[in-house]
Amino acid sequence: MSRPSAKQEVVKAALRLAADTGLAALTFEAVAETAGKTKGGVIYHFRSKDDLVRAVVQQLIDEWDADASRHLGVPFDDATREDRIIAFLLSCVDPGYEITAAGDLSVLVDVMRDDRYVGIWTSLREKWIGDVSTLTITQQIALAAADGIWVDEAMQQAPYPDGRRETIVAELSRMVRGN
Repeated sequence: MSRPSAKQEVVKAALRLAADTGLAALTFEAVAETAGKTKGGVIYHFRSKDDLVRAVVQQLIDEWDADASRHLGVPFDDATREDRIIAFLLSCVDPGYEITAAGDLSVLVDVMRDDRYVGIWTSLREKWIGDVSTLTITQQIALAAADGIWVDEAMQQAPYPDGRRETIVAELSRMVRGN
């Protein structure tokens, strides 16, 4: 495995910082300190805070996309729409990357408040889900429930009894398939 570039190290550090404190708290100084770089080193890669925030949001979306692909298990183009929806659902409730559900939520709440970045998120959801209005009611309920699990866990309010969470996630997958 190759070593990440300095720019990638800055982006990952900025994402960790944003996950802890929100996008508004991103400053060149704070990111430089978190990344172990100089402020000038951060500015070299990102001329404006907007460029940095855009890179952070894109990094989160790229990680989420890669995680959904991990859950998919087959090439994207070979998957059915139901397979893709389930992979996306599983990436919501079983993320395989370092940012926690609370970190995801922190960044995405900020993203949804800013028209400059919301399109990055919606493009991911459209890729994996498609037009939500074309889903069955049961599929829409399954997605809403997965979002609810994600938010509950981000808010540390989801103490499921042993095995119950897995049973719920399996039921949501079944609902997407229409079984």
